Amino acid sequence: MSDPVKVLFVCTGNLCRSPMAEVLLRHELRRRRCKGIKISSAGTWAMNDNTASADAISVLAARGVGLAAHRSRPLAIDELDSADLIVAMTSVHVREILSLSPGVEHKIRLLKELDKLVPKRAADTRQERVAAMLAVARPRRRRALDLDDPMGLPISSYERCLAELDVGISALADVLCGPVSSDVETPGESAKRDPGSGP
Repeated sequence: MSDPVKVLFVCTGNLCRSPMAEVLLRHELRRRRCKGIKISSAGTWAMNDNTASADAISVLAARGVGLAAHRSRPLAIDELDSADLIVAMTSVHVREILSLSPGVEHKIRLLKELDKLVPKRAADTRQERVAAMLAVARPRRRRALDLDDPMGLPISSYERCLAELDVGISALADVLCGPVSSDVETPGESAKRDPGSGP
């Protein structure tokens, strides 16, 4: 059995964006019955053991996705080095990651780039699929590729953040697992159908 693919999400405090991404991807992989992937999140300025923001917990609960058990973690060099894919929320996070571990630049991508990096040709293993995604030419860097921090803003900012996360998480799940089958709902579909329903 091959080693699991390691995906690491990174934001600032590990309170909103990166833990939301972590649980959304984990939820989506379960829906697709897709195994062999290890998912984690951390923050470049995070403290240990803080809960996720209340509004992040709330918008995900409406989707049937649990975030209440999350506890924040600071970013560690060893997990940067061991990750197969590092997904940062903004270009600032990329610079902070590289200040800790300059050698990982080749495996960092922004969350809002992911839907633009889907390989045209499918690979056999998950490691090969991630490598193929990392080989796709990246879009021109611009401010619009940063995922804004909703912390301290109205609940609508968290809802907008969730919608933007959905796009990237769906694209990443397609790379890791193959395109979604017709009998599996994509992120957000169940919420659109019934906002109060679970998975």
